[in-house]
Amino acid sequence: MTTYPAKQHFVATAARLGADTGVILVYGSETLIHPDSDTEYEFHQNSNFYYLSGVAEPGFAAAYDIGTRTAILFVPHVSADEAVWIGVPPSLEEYRAAHGFDAAHYTKDISEVIGALKPSVVFTLPENASACNAYSLAPVEKLRAAVHEARVYKDDYEIEVMRRANQISSAAHVTLMREARQGMIETELRGRFVGLVLAQGCSYEAYGSIVAKGRNAAVLHYTKNNMALDDASDVVLVDAGGTFGNYASDITRTWPVGPKFTDNAREIYSIVLDMQKTVIEACAPLKQWEDMHMLAARVAAEGLLRLGILTGDIAGIMANHVVGYFMPHGIGHLIGIDTHDVGGYPAGTERINKPGLRYLRARRQMQPRMVFTVEPGLYFVDAILAEAQATPSVAQFIDFDVVKRYRSVGGVRIEDNIVITESGNDNLTSECPKEIADVEALRAAAYA
Repeated sequence: MTTYPAKQHFVATAARLGADTGVILVYGSETLIHPDSDTEYEFHQNSNFYYLSGVAEPGFAAAYDIGTRTAILFVPHVSADEAVWIGVPPSLEEYRAAHGFDAAHYTKDISEVIGALKPSVVFTLPENASACNAYSLAPVEKLRAAVHEARVYKDDYEIEVMRRANQISSAAHVTLMREARQGMIETELRGRFVGLVLAQGCSYEAYGSIVAKGRNAAVLHYTKNNMALDDASDVVLVDAGGTFGNYASDITRTWPVGPKFTDNAREIYSIVLDMQKTVIEACAPLKQWEDMHMLAARVAAEGLLRLGILTGDIAGIMANHVVGYFMPHGIGHLIGIDTHDVGGYPAGTERINKPGLRYLRARRQMQPRMVFTVEPGLYFVDAILAEAQATPSVAQFIDFDVVKRYRSVGGVRIEDNIVITESGNDNLTSECPKEIADVEALRAAAYA
């Protein structure tokens, strides 16, 4: 990869501040220690600081003089005693060059360097306010809002890093499909996935991996991962992604424990695949994200009508948000440094309090360089279906006897990551098979 575009990210943020002068001053995260021990928690950088600096290490700070367009990195000094334990760090010049800054100083010199700039106002983040109280501060929410909106639009560097994260994670998903066998434990699959993505350069899991067999797949964020894949007729839902260069991937594949899907699982899987392919084909600039959710719901309604799970007319099903009881989450979310990335709800945008829609993680118009997940699913969640059965306006459209026949499927979700382009979108997850024939070929290889 090329040099991290820290200055470019400061410029993008300053443009959203609408300020011609002043200084942006931000601090990164510090190492945290377990209570009553000297063991460190795994370090994760503050996401806003990473966006502005590209630094994944603790103890750094960064500044940007808006008027002179000067980006300054502040580096913690490492003493000779510390170097014995953590190694000799790069020089100031090496740090400056690696992260695309104009200048670099030690953190002990922050006051002197910022004082020399004589800023009329300092913009900082809420979590950094106490460290910046010696300056005339702009309202702290102003910088956070500007950074969040800047992070929504990915530059070429970010897109290529995310493409690599998806390539690595896709390959790991393929390996699981090719190797997993009946009798393995869910956590074995998680361990295999994590080992594969780390070996290819990822820093860590982008989130706690979900490996859910059978009825466990009806739990949207299942993370116990402690059950045996003991029934060849079950499906296993694997929602897992690696973080590469501090940018996340978020991929879900659902596949049979045995060599082939059962008839019931195949039917549910086919509907979810149709939902996803229809939405991805439709994603393009100027379209509203919530409309993609409703498009997926309509495809789901048509499929569930064919199976007899739903009855009645499609207009009534859609008007009563019946599909929300089978897909109780949004169609997807923005993704970037964070898996559920910032910027999904611009200022003044309210949530829609309807089944399924209330859990949308984004409500905004799609624009080029936004990156979204597209992750439709269908689930048989007892508690939600009981609620549906107790709601006459919804229950009239559901045949609960037919639902019982499909309950053992648990849940099916298929998830890709796409970049909105000028004319449509680019699927970063295209190397991860999802067509039934391709999935079953991989599963057959596991038993060959």
